[in-house]
Amino acid sequence: SGGGAPRQAALSALDAAAARVAPDMSAQDVADTVWGCSALVALGRVVQPPPSYAAVWDRVCSASADDFNDEALLCQLFHAHLMHQLLHSPPGGSGVKEDMPPASLNQPAWLMVEARDAWMRNVREDNTTSKSHLQLARVIGELGVRHEVERVTDDGYFSMDIYLPDHDVAVEFDGPSHYYNDSSRAMTKTVKTELRDLFLAKQCAKVVTVPWFEFTKLKSAEARKAYVRDEVANEAPGTFTVAL
Repeated sequence: SGGGAPRQAALSALDAAAARVAPDMSAQDVADTVWGCSALVALGRVVQPPPSYAAVWDRVCSASADDFNDEALLCQLFHAHLMHQLLHSPPGGSGVKEDMPPASLNQPAWLMVEARDAWMRNVREDNTTSKSHLQLARVIGELGVRHEVERVTDDGYFSMDIYLPDHDVAVEFDGPSHYYNDSSRAMTKTVKTELRDLFLAKQCAKVVTVPWFEFTKLKSAEARKAYVRDEVANEAPGTFTVAL
């Protein structure tokens, strides 16, 4: 569905198929299904997970971490776990959605060991910074705002491209990989990028995103400063009060 809400008929057909084959699903299919269902609900594409959601988690419980012998699969499962927890966070957090499956949904013990370790390892190691990302950080510094590059959140679950500690603001530089590579979608953010924004919004006061196609077209230092000053200040008022 390209990140959008699936048609109800299609969703019902997929749910019926998932419930039927859940016990015999491959590790990849299991990870894809629980992640996809979790993402649909977390992003508000559907009101609640399909009935097969619990059945597929039962399939995860019947397996061992060794059955998911790929770090990417373990990370995918842990990401699904984080989405499930987000939906059941207490009032003042994300808010619990009505008609959600119980927070005590069956999940294996190894999810909080092997899968969690794989996720946190990926957060620590997957911190490649592009030239434009560093250029953005440099502009923020030139504007007199204290910042940290690739700051890991306190729980170790996410990394922020640029963090402004005095304002509790995360600034994310969104390169081409954060958008669907399809001209018909007019630079639509990927589902993973939407989820990143959702989680970071629970970690800090504000999340500001800077699209690559806006920032890289600015050819002068003054133009870049004006852009950052206007865009960040618009999303997070007071950020540049001192600098200005």
